[in-house]
Amino acid sequence: MQREFPRHLNSLAGLYEFTEEIMKAHDLPDGIRFPVHLATEELFVNMVHYNPTVTTDIEVGIDVAEQVTVSLVDNGGVEFDVTAKREVDVDSPLEERKPGGLGLHLIQNLVDSLEYQYQDGRGEVIFTKKSGNKDV
Repeated sequence: MQREFPRHLNSLAGLYEFTEEIMKAHDLPDGIRFPVHLATEELFVNMVHYNPTVTTDIEVGIDVAEQVTVSLVDNGGVEFDVTAKREVDVDSPLEERKPGGLGLHLIQNLVDSLEYQYQDGRGEVIFTKKSGNKDV
């Protein structure tokens, strides 16, 4: 299923409901649903925050088979490869860390695959999470 969401943080509730409805219909366990929600929300928020002058909606698609596949398409945004490894300080106390990068670090470690494609102002992030249920 695919749906477009306005490029605004107010869209997060609707985005959650959209993905939850699909995963619930496939009876996916919380251990799968939580990382999918977290990764989808983090990627959506990044698209909103890092492309503040863009007004196009963000396209979100979700497919459930032997794995959950989520696609987020950002038309008109700047290129930002979410698959690139970044230096993230995860060892220092929170008050000593520099802000930024932790969300992408979490995504890269929560999902089973993460891809990024960019061409002519169209960025697409695709990630998968194994459903653990071959009957899905």
